[in-house]
Amino acid sequence: MTLALSRVDYTSVGVTSRGTTRIFPVTDPKQTQKFAVADHDGVLQVFGIKKGELQALFKSLPGSKINRMILGGSLGMTKDKIFVAYGNSVKGFTRKGKLFLEFDTSLLDPISALYVLGPDLAACARDLYHRYRDCKDADSYLVGETLHDVVLLPGDNSMVYAILACNDCAIRILHGTTRPTVLRLPSIPTVLAVYREGEVESTERVLVGAVDGRVGLLILQDNKTIRITWLLNSTGSEITSLDTFELQDGLDILIGRQDGIVEVFTFPDEDTSPLLRYRYNAGESISTVAGGIIGAAGYPEVLVTTYSGRIFGLTTKPPGLLEAEQSDLSIAKLKLEISQLEEKLAEEREATNFTAEHLAPLILAVKHRMVLHEEDASYSLSVELDTSIDNILIQSDTPIVLLDVENNSAVVSLSRCNQKEGNFILATYRCQINTNRLEMRLRTIEGQPGTLQIYVTSQIQPKCCRRILVPIYALSLHKRQHLDDTDTLTGGPFNELRLTGNFTIAEMHAWLSLVLPDVPERPHLYENEAILTYKSCFIETILKCRYKKGSAIFLGENISSVIVLRDILTREATKRKIKLEVFCDIAVGSISRVLELIRPQLNAAHELIQKIKILDALQELELKTNPKENLSSQYQDLIANEQSIRSQMAKDTEILNRLHAIITDLYVDWERAKGARRISSKSAAEKLNNSLESRDFVQLLEIFTGKDVSTGNAICSDI
Repeated sequence: MTLALSRVDYTSVGVTSRGTTRIFPVTDPKQTQKFAVADHDGVLQVFGIKKGELQALFKSLPGSKINRMILGGSLGMTKDKIFVAYGNSVKGFTRKGKLFLEFDTSLLDPISALYVLGPDLAACARDLYHRYRDCKDADSYLVGETLHDVVLLPGDNSMVYAILACNDCAIRILHGTTRPTVLRLPSIPTVLAVYREGEVESTERVLVGAVDGRVGLLILQDNKTIRITWLLNSTGSEITSLDTFELQDGLDILIGRQDGIVEVFTFPDEDTSPLLRYRYNAGESISTVAGGIIGAAGYPEVLVTTYSGRIFGLTTKPPGLLEAEQSDLSIAKLKLEISQLEEKLAEEREATNFTAEHLAPLILAVKHRMVLHEEDASYSLSVELDTSIDNILIQSDTPIVLLDVENNSAVVSLSRCNQKEGNFILATYRCQINTNRLEMRLRTIEGQPGTLQIYVTSQIQPKCCRRILVPIYALSLHKRQHLDDTDTLTGGPFNELRLTGNFTIAEMHAWLSLVLPDVPERPHLYENEAILTYKSCFIETILKCRYKKGSAIFLGENISSVIVLRDILTREATKRKIKLEVFCDIAVGSISRVLELIRPQLNAAHELIQKIKILDALQELELKTNPKENLSSQYQDLIANEQSIRSQMAKDTEILNRLHAIITDLYVDWERAKGARRISSKSAAEKLNNSLESRDFVQLLEIFTGKDVSTGNAICSDI
């Protein structure tokens, strides 16, 4: 850490969306900068420092929720006009709060991303991009994937380049009505920010923040080709806001994350990598970070806005100077504010003791996100409230496993559940004081879909509760592979499932969205056929889906995935009284393929467990005190790496049982696919137990195929 910053709290507003705080450009280098902020109450405010104190220079009346805000202005002029998006409309204000534009777009859904470049206004709603020039239609593009952000860059002859951050791990660049250029990324891009030095914004460089925590620099080159350079290639919490600003000794990258972390990195050059200069944990997700001079002239700072609406600065001004400048008048004002707050608190307490029911129920502003972690095949579930969380209750009608989280300080209580009534998990998280955000980890079981219900209560209003429903997909550990037309994904041999019937392509697409995660908003059609490809993040098997009107073909290396698809799709068709003809061709070679993929994990898990057993035995025998004299070199190495071994085991203590369960399910589904008599999971586990314990894959394959692999002759089966 090479940068010392001090926190200065400014004010609080309502709940905020991403990118709804903007700093006005510098008008006088000797003065501080003003900034605007908009919230979910529909209130737009402009703040500035006067006589050493933050004052509201303008405040609009409450209205519809404001989703996005951007500054704009005439080309080549100062960007000092405020544009806010609410619903499917846009309003424009001057920096003094005068309304000069009220524009209803042609979009049907609420605007989720907004950008203004001179006379051009780009707005995105769900999966549709639309650009307006002087409030008239210019061009549009239906992406078919959720759009997270958009920026405009100037082009030749009054043309503009629209850069779109799309949910299919892609950046799309539009130039007029031509077909977009697609740049594939390793993760979903969530934030776009134009690179700037001082008040000068680049016409060819854009920062990209991803859902896995990476940060890249997108460069639009002279020949109109694009490339991306990854500035931060390490994974972490999702990026929610980005900016570039010179805080001290060179240009810095300002980063805000979903987990509440604010980071400052040096901007790298050709010879050096980014260096972490500062890190701060705000305790709740970051809506916006921006660099400017806010609190004191001559002292740059990072202006931060959180989800609940807290606005504070991380300033380069030394804390000693901050304390020395606190005059008696300022202290007197603070004492007056404290007394006013105490009076207000007393009034609120009296109001809560009143027995009459509220005329209108209170609504808690809750934000949640569930993200798949491929490295350990688990989900991260974060729940955030605009006030302090009191309790979080989790109920699931399908089996899930709750995992420990290091930074989770909540007290967890598990209750007994009656699984026969469809209640598999009932857990309560009791949070500590001033906890606005809680992160939980869970692991699902493929083939068993359901719904996760989350109930959240506030410490301020404990009688007010908010319910959230989170779907658990049947193939929840499958991650969508985003491929272009020319890309191919090898694999096989594949088991094939064919469905024919009187269904539309939209119906099949909707059915698949019940089985698989991350299904796009609309099916992508290639010659009237939609294609989806998935890969299991746990055992890396491939699943290919191809469907059109009246016909669908599914190719899967893992027969269990194919059987799950068959069961759910036929069930949905039956609900809608659509008759399906189902054909299933099994590939014997797919069994050996899946076992080959599982084998390295099974061996690694077995070896890890054996190491843990040896370490436990050495500890019990108290032979670790002087290992050089009493132990062999092999055991000495184990003791030297004990911390790493135990931390590796702690990531998934049930890894061996999970792998055994996958092979057991594979055998059950294999028998079902062959049309043989159904076998229970318990009977299958008993039959496979000796082979699994000995890790004899030849014997396992013989049990599956019913043949002696060495001779190819059929063997007896008791099924």
